[in-house]
Amino acid sequence: MPILGWGIGEFVGAVRSGYPWIIYVAAGSLLSSLGQWLARSPARRAGRLIRGKVIGCFGLGYRRDASGFPIDGFERNDLLPRHTKRELEDLVYGDVSGVPLIFCDATLSVKGLRRTERVEVFRGPLVLSRFPKRARGRTLVVPDGGAIGNFFVGIAGQHRQRVKLESPDFERAFAVWSTDQIEARYLLTPTMMERLLALKQRFPGDMTVAFDGHEFMLALDDGRDWFPDPGLLRSLTHPARVREQAEEIARIAEIVEILKLNLDTRA
Repeated sequence: MPILGWGIGEFVGAVRSGYPWIIYVAAGSLLSSLGQWLARSPARRAGRLIRGKVIGCFGLGYRRDASGFPIDGFERNDLLPRHTKRELEDLVYGDVSGVPLIFCDATLSVKGLRRTERVEVFRGPLVLSRFPKRARGRTLVVPDGGAIGNFFVGIAGQHRQRVKLESPDFERAFAVWSTDQIEARYLLTPTMMERLLALKQRFPGDMTVAFDGHEFMLALDDGRDWFPDPGLLRSLTHPARVREQAEEIARIAEIVEILKLNLDTRA
């Protein structure tokens, strides 16, 4: 690591010479070089290799880079907050319980007050799957934000109207907007509303859902990294590493199972 070595040398020399401004420059160079090395460290690369192997055992594909994730549908349906930067990683794809599914971890942010500051506005998984019922319109399910929050959702999608449903529990948790009121009630049957409530209880966080054609889209702002890289001091060969990756795959499968996306049913 020649750059890192140079940074350490400059830092030590600056301390001995008593030049504070050089200390700041050298320290910045040192930290930058260290950060770049950690990003490319063997532990991270090995962790990703293990992750891919574990995911492959479930018959699924994996790529660290998720820039090819079809995020356009999420933006078209107003599932995501406005942002100026996005980071998509950990692309998982394949059939889960017989349902085609694409998953990725997303971090969305906007510029802060300072030039270099970024404010995170979303962190969590995006899931795109197939829904057995075909929607001709677009139906959006968002966390209920009260009168003010729902008013701004209505402005964001002026082509949609608020849909009133018969489940008080569901109405307290979510607000539904759709381009077709009748179709929204056809999609959100009492059984489907119970499943969405069960999903929200299982995965805490701000959950938004959209039905568009045969596509089912879910964005879960839970603030966590579903496939974290191992720490530098953690053993990559420990069985816990494999178990952690398998548990994350099981969490994805739970989404399919809770919502019964694998059932071609009218319930």
